[in-house]
Amino acid sequence: MQQKTAELPQKSNQSSYYSSRSKIRVVIITLLTLLVTILVYFTCDQVSLMMHRRQQQPLTENLAVELNTFIIQFFSDAVQKIAASEDVAAVCSGATLTDNASLLRVLNTAQCALNVSLVYVMNREGTVVGSSNAPEEMSLTGHNYRFRPYFVHAISGMPHLFPAVGVTTNRKGFYFSAPVYGIEKDKPIGVMVIKTKSNALDLFLASRRGKIDAFLLSPDGVIFASTQDQWNFRTAWPIHPNRVQEIKTSKQFGNDELSPLPFSLEHAIVHYNGLRATVDFHPLNINGWNLATLESVPFPWLAVILLWCVVWSLGAMTAVIALHAHKEEQLAGQVLAGMEASHLAQAAHRTSVLELETIFSTSLVGIILVREGRIVNANKRMCEMFGYAREEMINGDVRQFFSGRRAFRRFIRRHLHLLIDSNIEQVEYDLKRKDGSFVACTLSGKAIDQSNLAQGTVWVIEDISRRKAAEYELEHAREAAEAASVAKGEFLANMSHEIRTPMNGIIGLTNILLQQNMPDSQHEHLVLIQRSAIRLMTIINDILDFSKLEAGRFELEHQPFSLRDLLREVIQPMEPTARKKNVQLTLEVDPAVPNIIQGDQTKVMQVLTNLIDNSLKFTKLGFVRVEVLLNQQDASFSGNLLFKVADSGIGIAPSYCTKVFESFSQADSSHSRKFGGTGLGLSISKGLVELMGGEIWFQSEPERETCFYFTLPLTAPEKNAAQSTDRSTTYQWNDSVPAQGNGKRILVAEDEYINTILISTLLKQANYRVTMVRNGREAVDAWRGGVFDCILMDIQMPEMDGYEAVARIREAEPADEHIPIIAMTAHAMVGDRQKCLAAGMDDYISKPIDGVMVLQLLRQHLDAPNESQSVMTPSARL
Repeated sequence: MQQKTAELPQKSNQSSYYSSRSKIRVVIITLLTLLVTILVYFTCDQVSLMMHRRQQQPLTENLAVELNTFIIQFFSDAVQKIAASEDVAAVCSGATLTDNASLLRVLNTAQCALNVSLVYVMNREGTVVGSSNAPEEMSLTGHNYRFRPYFVHAISGMPHLFPAVGVTTNRKGFYFSAPVYGIEKDKPIGVMVIKTKSNALDLFLASRRGKIDAFLLSPDGVIFASTQDQWNFRTAWPIHPNRVQEIKTSKQFGNDELSPLPFSLEHAIVHYNGLRATVDFHPLNINGWNLATLESVPFPWLAVILLWCVVWSLGAMTAVIALHAHKEEQLAGQVLAGMEASHLAQAAHRTSVLELETIFSTSLVGIILVREGRIVNANKRMCEMFGYAREEMINGDVRQFFSGRRAFRRFIRRHLHLLIDSNIEQVEYDLKRKDGSFVACTLSGKAIDQSNLAQGTVWVIEDISRRKAAEYELEHAREAAEAASVAKGEFLANMSHEIRTPMNGIIGLTNILLQQNMPDSQHEHLVLIQRSAIRLMTIINDILDFSKLEAGRFELEHQPFSLRDLLREVIQPMEPTARKKNVQLTLEVDPAVPNIIQGDQTKVMQVLTNLIDNSLKFTKLGFVRVEVLLNQQDASFSGNLLFKVADSGIGIAPSYCTKVFESFSQADSSHSRKFGGTGLGLSISKGLVELMGGEIWFQSEPERETCFYFTLPLTAPEKNAAQSTDRSTTYQWNDSVPAQGNGKRILVAEDEYINTILISTLLKQANYRVTMVRNGREAVDAWRGGVFDCILMDIQMPEMDGYEAVARIREAEPADEHIPIIAMTAHAMVGDRQKCLAAGMDDYISKPIDGVMVLQLLRQHLDAPNESQSVMTPSARL
């Protein structure tokens, strides 16, 4: 009884299911029928349009061929034959009078034979010297039409066809012109012109009326002739008002307003007068002129209605078939329902078992089931990992994977109690293979029943030996990279020293020679040497700066400095270059920008120098403008400074914008040859701006203007900070520093011969007494045995370097006496200045040596009122 009651709801559900399926089928059939009905509607229309276009294209082409052959080609040949007449050539050359009888006979005969409006001839000045004089037409003799295109082209030696409205007759027609030659066949002496009748082309097109409508279109879309008079001198598609005004001014189409058609021939299908028509074009043998045709296409209602009837009939038949199929499915479903119910439980059980077995056997990690210390089951991966056959592993002792009993007991003490509380997850442990070797693994365990571990535990074991090897290699690679970075830094320091040492001699000795009297040719050659050396030094500095940026070895200084002094210091040395190139170099600073700010003035100077120098390089004429604006964010002065460097140079093409800040690249590879440079300036500037926490970008229009922007998050100095600029920004870039050594004694320790000549000459010219030594040991001995006011100390010297020499001098000098020692070295990497000062030196100057800066440093240290700098006797030093 219970079974029957259970079957009733099941049958009811099946009946409801089949009923809903039947309804869905009927709905789908109805929707498909409607969709096909709509598709038939549009498909028939498109097929009809396609067929009419295929019929229209030959008609258009034939009409264009007739027009080209029987009108254009015919009259073009006729005007050239008349131009070859001796009477025409005679009147053009001035040998006969205008409108002479012989010439009129030729012109009038041609006018009658060709059935045209006018036949006339013009001399080289464009004046009509002979014109046909038919009674119904006015004579053009004496008029000048040199401005007309048909005269301009023909007098240059090229026959021409010009459809237009006559300036004098105010009637349209085709103007066929041909050059008239005299004795010299390479230079026309006049122009022969035939003008067709105004209605000739309209009659030609009107003869096709009824089949198609035709238009003769100018290149701008103005209708010159058509099958409908009301369409003439109207525009076939929208034309820009400025172009319409130009066409009206040319008087080619007379004084018509050139109003647009009520439809546009730009579209493939147009509607007019309640009709629908297709549009077709064909070019003519007139430059830019086209023949357009319209053919009316009625909607194919008859074909559409017939196909609709077929579609709806098929839809009805399909619906009937679907209803019959529904009844058959109901019967079949009731028979199958019972059979399916009996197999569902068995199939579900088999599937579940199969899935578990598949997962277990194909897992990429090892899985074992352990009960009471014995392996009950193991998958294929577990056997592969440890080198056992499955038969060997089943019923084996789990302790075989450990190095010994002690290791197994230690593992149990550490991890087994976790199975009672929860799970063991990702325990790293070295397990033993069958061959006795060990493999690094991770173990994850879970008890089947946490309250009764005798039920067994499932262990998931993963081989992580490759990962461990990769981690070891990665660590080894990281150590190698750090070592390479250290080696790179040492290499850069050595390169900086080795390159700057000879450059110091080249630049310094060149500066000394330029101060001497010499012939102009030699002076000019020395100037070229100086410029080349400075340019080479700039390239070297760019490469070293780029290497320091890549290695992350740039360090920032946060000191107060005067922004306006810094800007003047950057602009001043560039003004001669700007004046030489006739470029206006200007500086504008917003009054709201404070004068004393906190930041790294050296880096700011380098960025500004790179950008301004780049603008001057690529600006031939115009301006380079530098602006500084304040973007203040709050009352505490914290905000951004916006720097802007604009120029009127060659600009940057859009295709090269993404390469501007790339290393060793320029916007155009040809610029590297034309303007020079390493292509590192902008890359270094970008790196420095981002290092200081700012942004840099640019805007450019090729051949018009380029503007680089960058922002810096600078803040005002603290109240207790010294409101003074860094000494390095107070140097005046002027070669006329007074030489006032007053005979003071300077000890110079330098091992490079050229540098000794350079520094000795510089100091002697400044009225200093100079003692030269070649290494640190000699410097210490000379200091002990002499009286000196200051020491210039090189760092890298044989026998004893500068650091050790300074250390010995500082150790030996009395506490109340101090001699200034200035480091003079080619070491110019980050930290070298601090290293020199920490070693006991008073100041630092890098090579190549700036003579002005050396003299300024000496004056600063020697002229400062400091009792500790008093002169010491030799005996006191000993």
